[in-house]
Amino acid sequence: MTESRLDKLTKKRQQINAQIQSLKAKENQQKRKEETKRKILIGGVVMKMLKTGEMPQDRLTHLLDKHLEKEADRNLFDLPTTKSRETTGA
Repeated sequence: MTESRLDKLTKKRQQINAQIQSLKAKENQQKRKEETKRKILIGGVVMKMLKTGEMPQDRLTHLLDKHLEKEADRNLFDLPTTKSRETTGA
């Protein structure tokens, strides 16, 4: 039995949809890589600024304390836990 025109078109549409999904996945992966690279470069610049004195350590500590919420992230920078921050009013 031969495939009908509708069956052929449906099969072709499925193939095209699969190609579209594959391309979207590749684009998203590339965007994530670029975002990661940006973060690494920003971190490198900030670390260089700390080393050269262009940014005082206390300024960075204040920024991290203000913006980091996850306890594991805060622990990386020896920041007080969010619970102790609430009790001290920081």
